[in-house]
Amino acid sequence: MSDGIISISDTFLESIPRSLLGQVTSTLNLLRTTPESPGLHVEPIHQAADDRIRSIRVNKQYRILAFRLNSSGQDLWLAEGVYDHDDAYRRARKLYLRMNPVSGTTEIRTDADALRAGGLSESEVQARAAALAAEQLAEFQLQEAERLEQERRAAEMAEPDEKPTGAPDAGEQQPGSSPAPVEQASSAQAGPIDQSSDEDGGATVPAGDGRTGSVGRSGPVLTVTAQELIDVLGIDPVLAAAAVEADEAVLLDLADDARSWQGSALLDLATGKTLDEVRQAYFTGVSGGSDVGTPSSTDDIVESLTAEKSQASYHLIEDDDALAKVLASGSFAQWRIFLHPEQRTYVYVRTRGPYRLTGGAGTGKTVVLVHRAVRLAQEAQAEGREARIVLTTYTRNLADALEEQVRTLEPGAPRTDVLGRPGIHVTGVDRIAHGVISGSRALAAPMRAVVGWDTRSPKYSRSAHDWEIAIAAAVAAGAVRDRTQAHTSAAFLADEYREVILPHRIHDETWYLRVPRGGRGTRLGRNQRREVWAIVAAYREGGRRSASIDWDETSAIAAAVLDAQAEATGERPADHVLVDEGQDLRPTQWQLLRALVAEGDDDMFIAEDSHQRIYSNPVKLGRYGIGIRGRSRRLKLNYRTTAQNLAFAVNVLKGGDFDIAAMEDDADETGTPLEHSGDHGAYRSARSGPEVLLLPARDLADELEQVAALLRDWAEEMGPDEDLSTIGLLTRWASTRDLLVRGLDDRGIPVASVDRNVAYRKGAPLAMTFHRAKGMEFTRVVLFGIDADSLDDRPDRSYDEQTHEAAELQERSLLYVGASRARDRLAVTWGGAPSRMLEVGDLRG
Repeated sequence: MSDGIISISDTFLESIPRSLLGQVTSTLNLLRTTPESPGLHVEPIHQAADDRIRSIRVNKQYRILAFRLNSSGQDLWLAEGVYDHDDAYRRARKLYLRMNPVSGTTEIRTDADALRAGGLSESEVQARAAALAAEQLAEFQLQEAERLEQERRAAEMAEPDEKPTGAPDAGEQQPGSSPAPVEQASSAQAGPIDQSSDEDGGATVPAGDGRTGSVGRSGPVLTVTAQELIDVLGIDPVLAAAAVEADEAVLLDLADDARSWQGSALLDLATGKTLDEVRQAYFTGVSGGSDVGTPSSTDDIVESLTAEKSQASYHLIEDDDALAKVLASGSFAQWRIFLHPEQRTYVYVRTRGPYRLTGGAGTGKTVVLVHRAVRLAQEAQAEGREARIVLTTYTRNLADALEEQVRTLEPGAPRTDVLGRPGIHVTGVDRIAHGVISGSRALAAPMRAVVGWDTRSPKYSRSAHDWEIAIAAAVAAGAVRDRTQAHTSAAFLADEYREVILPHRIHDETWYLRVPRGGRGTRLGRNQRREVWAIVAAYREGGRRSASIDWDETSAIAAAVLDAQAEATGERPADHVLVDEGQDLRPTQWQLLRALVAEGDDDMFIAEDSHQRIYSNPVKLGRYGIGIRGRSRRLKLNYRTTAQNLAFAVNVLKGGDFDIAAMEDDADETGTPLEHSGDHGAYRSARSGPEVLLLPARDLADELEQVAALLRDWAEEMGPDEDLSTIGLLTRWASTRDLLVRGLDDRGIPVASVDRNVAYRKGAPLAMTFHRAKGMEFTRVVLFGIDADSLDDRPDRSYDEQTHEAAELQERSLLYVGASRARDRLAVTWGGAPSRMLEVGDLRG
């Protein structure tokens, strides 16, 4: 008989004690190859609900529960979990395998499921559904009652006139100040931040109504009937009846208790997907199955488990190396193994032209991108081809993270460090541009076409101050009359240069006087354009004298080099280009990426989230040869963070001019919003958790003391075996980060400071800026120093109303990025008056 196959269920990793990882791996390896080994003690379970279940010995204390499915002479072992000896045997007697006769999906069920859903009349279904919903509601109400009691006790202990230092009285607004801070929000507002104390001694944010990821009481979420859930999807009758009556909080609990594809399907419906879309996502195409309470045949189960759609819940492993890789990933990195059906769709979708996948933080865009890169490489190998795949993003740190994820997902995937060679080439966009220019033997003509001068070896040493020098030179020459006008500011000129002049490859005044300036807020007359061009000419002359170029020029020149090479040879250096964090790329970088690959099948795949735009202004991709009309889709189910954390993060955005419903702000050349396949559902989390903890402080010293106390509590909760570097301490400014690190060190808590190009070490919480935390995630996060002075409100950032609004949104995006790094716990601290961005106001929109 050939070696067997191990099938890992989506809940199996969560059941493994981390200390047993090596023993579980070796046990499953032996089970796959030599199940008759006496050391395994593979034992059937007496009086089991399913006679295929077995207990397998890990060590003296622990057992693996697995179903032995023998088909055509080969064993397929479906591993369900790892348990203490006595618990394993008690659980094993209740478990059975059933293939859902409607969806064709394998389900690991218990006797309790049969009592809930099997053979019931309609009145019994309704009664049990009501009881189930009431149970969830009672739990929610109990938690609310406990919170209110804590609030009452805190109020009794406080002085009647007590308020944070520096905060105005309720309803009072100081001259020149922002509106009333968080702790004094009017009770007339719907959904203000509640300053009541929770069990950790801080304040919590109420959940709101659930329309943007919150978990408050809001009425039924689903818009389908129970009978449709039963007949079209195969949802258990009691679960279906309870789900259609459930609000956000209850639905989350129902989905979590289901712990199978049924729970995921309900969450998909809550994000706005139709019954047909959910059906297509989960249906395996396998017919047969059995009623709840009755184990299905082995042949049905094996056919279901090996179906492509089942890979969202079960992972088939046929060799030892693959098993070790899967188990070593652990539950914290479980996303690398189990793709949601929608994510899997985008990993395998075939595109004819550029494709864009958008979605909020934690929806799995990067997961899709990494899996897609590996899939393209492996398919090419299997077909005897050599694919040149570029996987890129806007910073070196994020590129390094992508490289690590590729290695973790598939260590054997072909990789290359050289652009243009077969394999997956992971690097930053600026590094690509630098390499193209450095390696070019025909640089002169492309460089002249972009900046009007050339050199064999340009230096990359220009700074923002060079614009001030150019302005001064133009003023001295009499080419600028009024230095105070918006169009003569360094910020305006840098934006005009990167967004208009360089993308159009303009190198004379006549051309600039005629060029369209779509999307630029400040209108320019003919004389103003002449003044702008005089300064640009001075800027370029400064570059020519020093033989140096800035990074926007670097990308534009590199794109011109690649275009010239393609015209001469018909070749581009890549077959596929995959882009992460696309919202932060600039126009000339998009020109470079377009120049890397010829238009065609699977040429470009772009992942982005407009709400995480922290570096660049919005870019219309169609202007740079990247047409995505009809090929733009959106992910809406958040897998990283809890509904409570998500509600806080999204409501930070609601204070700005963001389109929360669409989660997208792009438009075509006519200004018409781009459709995402007609899809406009809600952005929701798949998990619930504790409320966001707010820690207002009197001053900096008090704030540091509260953070130190919180970190001590968290370290005690986590225990000695957990890595404290899964705690993130995030700040707006590097100076605030450094102050936090010193303050905590003085209080006996070592913290690792992570700079832009500094690797972090394990064993201590990590302190970094919001910018540096981009692309990372932590089990617990503290947002530190979110006070009234934490924003970047420099007047030179805002040369017109459009850029003023953009700067405001960028600050909100940064806070959103920070908050959305948290998986489980999120705390927010400030000294004195809080940032106005914490005034989430009406959570119901």
